[in-house]
Amino acid sequence: MKQKNNTYKFVVIVFLTICALIVPTKYSSASNQTIIGFIIETAQMEGTLHPPEMIVGDTSEQKDMPMLELTFENLSADGLIIKKLVKTSNGIITLDMTSKDSVLFNNLSLKVTNAEFGENYIPSKGNIGLKNVKLLTHSVTTVSSKLPFFSLSFNEGGQVEMEPKSKEELVYMKAVLEKLLNRTPQ
Repeated sequence: MKQKNNTYKFVVIVFLTICALIVPTKYSSASNQTIIGFIIETAQMEGTLHPPEMIVGDTSEQKDMPMLELTFENLSADGLIIKKLVKTSNGIITLDMTSKDSVLFNNLSLKVTNAEFGENYIPSKGNIGLKNVKLLTHSVTTVSSKLPFFSLSFNEGGQVEMEPKSKEELVYMKAVLEKLLNRTPQ
């Protein structure tokens, strides 16, 4: 029953996201829109990260883009903010999703083209803990999630906060994450 509830919440959030992107605002046109990506920010996240993989994927602006795939068996995030940016002919529209409580994900996969991490620590559960995380993500999938007190707002304006990194920079990020995984207890 709990799995069904979580699936229902996730479907509702995805539905609201799609609806918000379809509804034009008074200063922006829905035609010729370009989805920039998701900006995912957390004050703190911890869980079990599998070794990161270099992959190639498509974004709305470029085919065969180098990406770093981050796959978590489980993940908890505090201070989660997800921004969906859409470029229109009259500017950027931002969809902001926030949670006031800890968010939990099972089997989460993120395909990122840029990542910033503050400090790292050894978590109480899992193999990695990171603070002040900011990701430019182009694909998010999860088997289940717990999203308590999630709020959604639709705003005109916004700015591109992160640009995709080069393949070499992503390879370096991958090496840093692998080093963190190798020195923390499994």
